[in-house]
Amino acid sequence: MTRTRSFSLILACLLPLSGCFAKIHQLPAHTDQHQPVFAPLPDRDTLVGLAVSGGGSRAATFAAGTLEALANVRFMEGGQERSVLEAITHMSSVSGGSLATAYYAVKKPAKTEPVFAGSQLSPAYQQFFARFKDDMQKNFQIRALGRQVLNFRVANPTKFAHSFADVWDANFFDEITFAGLYERTRQGDAPQIMLNGTIYNSGRRFVLTTLAPADFAYDFTAELRAKLIAKGLQFTPEGKASFDRSVDRAKNQFLPLTMEDLGGDHRTLPLSLAVATSASFPPVVGPVTYQTAGSSSYTHVGDGGLFDNLGTESLTTLFLNKLNPAHPHTGRGLILVIDTSYPFDEGSADLGSSEKGFEVFIDDPSRIVGIMEERANAYQAMLWHSLRAEGVLLPDYDHLKLIILRHTDAEWTKDDPIPAGCPSGLTPADVNRVIRKIPTLFKIDEDCHAPLLFTAAKKVVEKQQRRIVTFLQAAPAH
Repeated sequence: MTRTRSFSLILACLLPLSGCFAKIHQLPAHTDQHQPVFAPLPDRDTLVGLAVSGGGSRAATFAAGTLEALANVRFMEGGQERSVLEAITHMSSVSGGSLATAYYAVKKPAKTEPVFAGSQLSPAYQQFFARFKDDMQKNFQIRALGRQVLNFRVANPTKFAHSFADVWDANFFDEITFAGLYERTRQGDAPQIMLNGTIYNSGRRFVLTTLAPADFAYDFTAELRAKLIAKGLQFTPEGKASFDRSVDRAKNQFLPLTMEDLGGDHRTLPLSLAVATSASFPPVVGPVTYQTAGSSSYTHVGDGGLFDNLGTESLTTLFLNKLNPAHPHTGRGLILVIDTSYPFDEGSADLGSSEKGFEVFIDDPSRIVGIMEERANAYQAMLWHSLRAEGVLLPDYDHLKLIILRHTDAEWTKDDPIPAGCPSGLTPADVNRVIRKIPTLFKIDEDCHAPLLFTAAKKVVEKQQRRIVTFLQAAPAH
């Protein structure tokens, strides 16, 4: 080791209160590769999934309000009136959305508790949503920073992720593990959830879930080739080889990895750390490093939004796999996207009027990533609609529908009452500007922000209510 390298290592160890050692989360090895860690649960005829976007506490707060608004939407099934919440089978999330998703799965009332009491939500659900909305607004950043200082973790971004996990455990997760989550899901008290991250080793999507790896094994390569041939496309031997190489490479990037794919048994993994994994955004927070017992390799996982900031891809992969004719008991799927991602064009005016381009990163530190995300979303939308129009891979709209609930799509009028905590005299244009500028932080800074997000949630759910109810009431009974 050279003198310069030795000095650099010593200097790194002497960073104020940082600690010199990486924090590795080790898991037992999954010894029976022929059986999943968690036994598969039966599917319903109609799958209803929520994809919950990233966006820090803005996303978590809007998601809490949207879930409450969905709870109040009623539909008829088998002659009985039910809440949309009772139809939800899966949730897939990233970053701040993962905080709300995990909270909902752990804290929502049990299946035996009725959602409605007459024309209102039952007392148990009213109390749950009051706590839910309040908890999502807490200043987790200052609490996590306090943990960093108390535990001598300052200047160590990997340990900062663990500090967030500690804070969430202390506030509401109570150190529940994936084994505890699975038990709630098995009893019907919670949907099956997917907390999405990005593996920095390979760039692959990583899903922390109780679902088995086989649930995501949607091999679209052979199906795509067969559909194209059926439509008259002729492959030369050279063309077929090139097609197979390209699509196989895309499939490997498209399909997610799970902890079981890494050989781990994650029954003892704290749910709080999984949320922190999904929400880590280096170099400030994370990544979280995992190692399986007996393995010499490390897997570094961070923000799921780097791969897919809406949480839709894991859910879509799962649904396409289960809607395949090989799964005769599942016939239809509905995906509701709770999208609270930071509007990419929000920084445009600031950049256009400032000579200091770096200032935009103060409120939007992920703008560079956002540029790539904008392009990826555009290609994804074109691909989705093209495949749907050609009848390739994707089911028709009657069998797989996607509805987006976006916080910036709420329509405000001059007759809307100003929510409590907001300045009087706000115009609809003012409200639009305020709600678009809520920053991506793990805290809600302004008194006005949460009430606006909750009101926006009601508005966008009311706007899409007819489409949601129409789809669910056309579905066969469970």
